[in-house]
This record gives sequence, C-alpha cells and structure tokens, in this order.
Amino acid sequence: MKFRRKTFVKLLIVLVLLGTAFGSYQWYRWHQISKAEAEGKEHPEQSKVPDRIFTLKRGDLVLGTLQSGSVNAQKKHKLSLQASFNTKLAWVIPENTQVKKGDILARFETEDLIDRIDDLKLQVENYEKELSVALEEEKITVSTNRASIKEAHDRVVDSESNLRKYRRLERSKERDRLELAVDTYHVALNEAENDLREQKTDLTSSSGTQEEQEKKLQEQAKLQSNIDTQKNNLSNAERDLTLFKRYTNPSKITSLENSLAQALLNNERIKIQANSSLINKRRHISNIRRNLRNARTRLERHQSYLDMMHLEAPVDGVVIYGDPDARWGNVEIKLGMDVSKNRILMTIPDMKNLVVDFDLPEQLRSKVNEGDPAIITPDALVTLKVPGRVSQIDTLPVNQSYWDRNSPKIYKSVVRLTQQHPQLVSGMSVQVHIITKTLRNTLYVPVEAVFEDKDRFIVYKRTFGSPQETVVKIGESNDSFVQILDGLKEGDEVYLYRPFQKKGQENS
Repeated sequence: MKFRRKTFVKLLIVLVLLGTAFGSYQWYRWHQISKAEAEGKEHPEQSKVPDRIFTLKRGDLVLGTLQSGSVNAQKKHKLSLQASFNTKLAWVIPENTQVKKGDILARFETEDLIDRIDDLKLQVENYEKELSVALEEEKITVSTNRASIKEAHDRVVDSESNLRKYRRLERSKERDRLELAVDTYHVALNEAENDLREQKTDLTSSSGTQEEQEKKLQEQAKLQSNIDTQKNNLSNAERDLTLFKRYTNPSKITSLENSLAQALLNNERIKIQANSSLINKRRHISNIRRNLRNARTRLERHQSYLDMMHLEAPVDGVVIYGDPDARWGNVEIKLGMDVSKNRILMTIPDMKNLVVDFDLPEQLRSKVNEGDPAIITPDALVTLKVPGRVSQIDTLPVNQSYWDRNSPKIYKSVVRLTQQHPQLVSGMSVQVHIITKTLRNTLYVPVEAVFEDKDRFIVYKRTFGSPQETVVKIGESNDSFVQILDGLKEGDEVYLYRPFQKKGQENS
C-alpha cells in the first residue's frame, strides 16, 4: 500500500508539471501571436489557420453593395444607310475587324439607284420641254387677249360715239328735216289754194269763149289736184314728224344705248375671259415649274445617294455587327440582305470613354446615391481594380424583365470610370463594388463569426479554457464584416465557426 501511494504521488506530480508546462507554452504562443498582430505582422502559426480565428482591432469598416454590370462605351458610332432608298448589301467587312478612320466597311448595290436617276433625268428633260411650250403658249395667249380686249374696247368707243353723234347731230338734223318738210308743204298748200281761188275768181269774172272756159276749167282741176297732193304731202310730213317724235327717236336712242351697254358688257366679258385664260395658262406653267423643281430635287437627292452607297469608319476601332443596345430586332448581317434607311448594320464603340451599366435593385435605392465611389472588377480579370463613381441613377424604376410586370423593380444606373484602363473593353462583364459609407475607427468581425440565437446575436470568444459564448450588439454590416457595438473589445479573439454545438443548435 505504501508503495502504491508513493507511485500515485509521483504520477500526480508529473501530471501537474506537464500541465504547467503546457499552459506556459500556450500562454507564450498566444502572447507571440498577439504581439505579431499588434505589430501588423503575421505569426507563422497564425498563417496555418488564418480564416478560423479573428482578432478584433479598430479600423475603418467600408459599407457598400456588390452588383453585376457590364462595360459599355459612352459613345457608340452606329452606322446605317443614310440614303432614303431601299437596296441590298453587296459587301461587308468581317465582324470584330480592327479598322482605321476612313476604311470602307460595307458597300450597297447601286443598279436600281442608277436606273432611277436615269428615269429622273428623262423626267426633268420632259418637264423642261413642256415648260418651254407652255411659255410660248402664254405669249400667244397674251397677244390674243390684248387683241380681243382692244376690239371690245373699240366697240365700246364706237357705240359711245354713235350715241353721242345721234344725240348731238343726227337727231336734231332729222327733226329739223321733218319740221322743214311740214313747213314746206304748208306753204305749197297755201299757194295751191291761193292759185285755185284766183283761178276760180278769174273764171267767174271772165266771159271768154267756151274753149277758153273749158281750158280754164282744166287748169282749175289741175290746181285742185295740186291742192290735194300738197294736203297729202303735208299729212305725210306731219305723220313722219309725229312718228319721229313718238317712236323713231326714242327707239333709236334706246337701240344705241343698248348697243353701248352690250359693248360694255362684252368688253368686261372679254377682259374676264382674257384674265381667266391667262391665269389658267400661268397656273399650268406654275404646275410645270413645280413638277420640274421637284423632279430636279429628286434627281439631286438620288444623285447624292450615290455617295452614300458605302459605309466608312468614322473613327478607329473594332467593328461589331448590329446594335448592341437593342433588346430585340437585330438580324443576321449577310450579303444580299435588304437594307433600308437608318437600319443599324454595325457599331464601332469608342473605347476611349467607357462606362459601366448596372441594375440597382429597388431595395438598395435609399443606400446608393449619385457620386458614391465604386470599384470595378472584371469577371475575366479578377486582379484588376478600376476606380469609378456612380454618375447616374434613373429617376423611375422599371421591371427587371420588361415583359414580366411582376418581376423585381430596378433602377438603370451608370458608373463613370475615374480613369480608363486599356484592358477594359465594351461588353465585358464586371462586378461593381459600390462604397456607400465608411465607419471610422470601429470594431468589426467577419460575418462568419456572428450567429443568431432567437432574438440575440452571439460570438464564440477564444479564452485559455473552452470557447466562451458571448452576446454582442451589432451595428451596420457589408457582405463580409459586421460592426460590433458592444460585447467585445479590441484584442479579443473570436472563432469563425461554432467550436461546439448546444442541443437543438445543430441546424442553427
């Protein structure tokens, strides 16, 4: 028994010494690692498991979001046929060809265009001939109208002259002639009656022979016949004078006035007809001139299309077929295809001024603002970091899938690069790390170190003994780190995994 007791004591002393030595070693190891971290160095033992233990220290915590985007040229030279003439593609340069400014990129068929130009030349020539004939017809019309107007005016002048002549001369002359005839027949009748009376007196008072008496009777009969003739003449003269005053004179004046009025109306009609015919002729000439002008304009325009039947590179760059900004509508570029005006055939992006397009989710709109800095990392060049700033966020959101109204809302956004990089090209997929806020001189741990337990957050702090479960108060976070507001202090070490599990926490 005494031997066994001594052996047990010795064994216990050995175990105590070994435990003390192991504890001293662990303390020394922990002290060396802490010292290396304080000096900003990495201890050899720490490098073995750098992602399993994290030592808290104060620093700047950068908050932000990571979004996918694509490099885009801010300015793209989109090339299309500028002629308003449908044609076909005769030749095109291969896609992705490096070109210089002024290089020919495509040629279009010109046969139909040349035929159209020839037709327009013939049309212009015909209009020119028609215009020449119309101008000669206009001269003839003017001359004919002038003669017709002069003739109608002469008729008016003649009618006015005839009326004036009749009123001033012929009417009074005719009236005087008729009145003179009446007076003359009155005198002749008086003389014949006197002669008859004298003859009767002489016959009564004379006593000649019978032969003489018969002769005087015959003379008396002649005198009586002369009286009857003069009476008849006087009656006719008086009747003619009455007819002249009542009928002939008014009728003549009316006839002359009607002739004057007819001449005036005819004069106006001739003027209107002349003006109308001249207006119609000049309108016809105007139509011909307009048609000629339009034909010449079409001819000049189609002749100018000849210089547009090919595409030239406006700048140095790489040729891309179609329109990279079009969501749909791009067709295969091939020889013989139909080509119309403003149909984008190819694009040359300006690689000297690139931007990054990305879709900002609606839930992050309040966190990201224009002017926020960003770091661009190409998917194909993960070591390349290009700085930039958010330069544009659309005012209104749109559906992520434009055909699905139930898809998430996004804001179309743009990052302008603060410096261009030759390895960036248009169309490259990139990751956009947007820095929204920087927390200065704060404590933070990796997100892997924080675990949620019901309504609290815990970490597992490293101690000399077993890991210690510690309740912490967290603040803001990013995709990698979480701000610690309370529960830990600078220099504390936390596990980046659960060092042990409680019952019921296996699936936490």
